[in-house]
Amino acid sequence: MEQAQSLFREGVLSHLEQLEALSYNLAVKQEKQRQEWAALRKNQELVLELRKKRDELKAKIERHKAEIQAFRGREEAGEDHGSAAGTSQQAMLELCVEELKGMLEMHWLTGISGKRTKKGVCVCISTAFEGAYLDSFHLDIALKPSVGISRHSVPPFIPLEQIAKEHLQTDLKKFLSVLFEHLNAYAGRKYQFQQLQSFPGGFVRDAQQGNSLHTVLTFGYNVRVEKQPFCLRAKLLYGGVTRSLPTEAVITCEDNRPSVQEKISSHSSLFCQNPLHRALECISSEDETLNHSSASLLGTHMF
Repeated sequence: MEQAQSLFREGVLSHLEQLEALSYNLAVKQEKQRQEWAALRKNQELVLELRKKRDELKAKIERHKAEIQAFRGREEAGEDHGSAAGTSQQAMLELCVEELKGMLEMHWLTGISGKRTKKGVCVCISTAFEGAYLDSFHLDIALKPSVGISRHSVPPFIPLEQIAKEHLQTDLKKFLSVLFEHLNAYAGRKYQFQQLQSFPGGFVRDAQQGNSLHTVLTFGYNVRVEKQPFCLRAKLLYGGVTRSLPTEAVITCEDNRPSVQEKISSHSSLFCQNPLHRALECISSEDETLNHSSASLLGTHMF
C-alpha cells in the first residue's frame, strides 16, 4: 500500500514538473513574441515617419523641377539678357544641385545611397525585412562616355541586365527603384528560409528551397489535431520576384478527415498573410497551448 502511495506521489510530482516546464516555456515564448511585436510596431512607426519625409522630399523635388523648367522656358523665349541671363543660369544650377541632393536623401531613406566617383557614381542598395538589416549590394555606374554599369555585386539570377536595358539610359531613379524591389524581396525570402531552418527538427523537417531566388519553398511540420499528431507538407509559391510573402500555400496530409482539412485551410491563409517564421511560431504556440490544456485536464482527472 505504501509503495503504491509512493508511486502515486512520484507520478503526481512528475506531472506537476511537466506542467511547470510547459508553463515556463510558454511564458518565455509569449514574452519573446511580445517584445518582437513591440519592436515591430516601433519600426512600423519609423517607416511611416520616413515615408512622410520621403513624400515631402518628392514634393520639394517636383517644385524644383517646375522652377527649372520655367527658367529654361524663359531662356528659350529670350526673356533674359545680359547679367539677368547669368543670374538665371546660376539660379538654375543651384536648383539642379538641390534636386540632386533631394534625390540622394530620398533614396537613402528607402535603402539606397550613393557617392560620386571619378567615372560616375557608386550606389549601395541595402535590404531589410521586418526591421532586420540584411544584405547590401553595390553597383559602379559610369556616366562617361556613356551611362553603363562597370562593376556590381548583384546575384546573377537577378535580371540586372534587363532592368538596366529598360530604365538605366532614360530614368536612373526608376532603374534604382525597380532593382531595389527585386533585391529587397529576394533578401526577404532568403531571410525567411534561414529562419525556417532554425526551428527544431521535431517541429519542422526537410526544409528545401526550390531555386536560387527562393520563390519556391517546401517543408514538413508536425501538428496535433484532436490530440493526435499529424505531419503536414507545405509548398509555398511566390508568384512574383518582387514579393516577400507567398501568393499560394499548398498544404497536404495523408489523412483526409475534415478536422485535418480544416486545419490545413487555416494554415494556408496564415502562410500567405504572414512572414513564414511568424506563421510557424503562431502554429507552434497554438500546439503548445493545446498540449498545456490537455495536460492540465489530465492532472485534474488524476486528483
